[in-house]
Amino acid sequence: MDVAENFHSRLPDIGFLKGTPAKGHMRRLLMLNALLDKDAHLSRFNESLLEERLNKLEEIGCEHDADSAYGLTLARINELGLLCAGNYADQNEVQGVGDLLFNPRRILVHIRGLPGPVVKERHMGLTEQFADVADTREGVIAWFRDATIIEIEKRPLLPHLYDRLRDSGIVSLQYLDSVIERTRKIADLTGFLASAHFPGALDFHQWMAHAGDADKKLLESKLCRFDTSIFCKLGNEFQQALQLRDMQTGFPGKMATDPQSIKKRHSGY
Repeated sequence: MDVAENFHSRLPDIGFLKGTPAKGHMRRLLMLNALLDKDAHLSRFNESLLEERLNKLEEIGCEHDADSAYGLTLARINELGLLCAGNYADQNEVQGVGDLLFNPRRILVHIRGLPGPVVKERHMGLTEQFADVADTREGVIAWFRDATIIEIEKRPLLPHLYDRLRDSGIVSLQYLDSVIERTRKIADLTGFLASAHFPGALDFHQWMAHAGDADKKLLESKLCRFDTSIFCKLGNEFQQALQLRDMQTGFPGKMATDPQSIKKRHSGY
C-alpha cells in the first residue's frame, strides 16, 4: 500500500495519537488533504481546481500550533500545480503552461474618469480588448499610456505558490531548489517545442508518431514526466505533523538556512 492509499485508510478515524479527537482546524486541514489525494489520481485536473483548493486552504487559515500542517498542505497544492504544468508541457498545451506559469490570473485596468476598474480578458491582448478607444493600434497604446494604470491583482498560480512557500519558513532550501529546477524544465520544454513550430497538440502527437528514433530520443530527454512521489512524501510528513504538532518540518530534511536567507537566494521567481 502506497503513502496516498495509507493516508486514505486513516481518514474515517480522524484524530491525533492515543485517539484524541482532532481540533476543528486540524480536521479541516485533514479533509482538504484527503481531497488533494483524490485530485492526484484524476487523469486530468486544471488550474481552476487547484485555485479552488488554495482558496479552501486560505479559508481554513493558519493557526500557531498548525504551522507545519498548513505549510505542508500548501506544498502539496504546489506539487499538484507542478504536475499539472508538467503534463501540459509534455502534451504541448502551451496555453495551459502559460496560465500556470506566466499569465496573471486577474489583471485590472484602472481608467481615468471611471469609478471602478475593468477586468482584462485573460486570453486577449489589451490592444485587442480596448481596440475601440482609438482608430489605430498606436493610438490605443498611447491611450493606455496616458489614461490607464494596469494592476496585476492575481499573479500566475505557480509563482504565487512558490513565493508563499519561500516566505513560510516551513519547507527546506532543498525543496525550493527542486521547485525551481522542475519549473525550469517545464519552461525549457515549452520553449523547445515552440521553436519546433508545432501548430498545436494534435500536430505534435502526429509528429511523435512518425518521428525517427534520434528525434524521439532527443524529445524524450526533455519531457517532464513528473510523478506524485514528492506529493506522497509530503502527505507522509503531513501525517507526522498531525501527530507531532510542534515538529519543525523542513521537507526534505531540515532547513538549510534561515527564512530570510532563503528569501534572498530565491527572490525573482
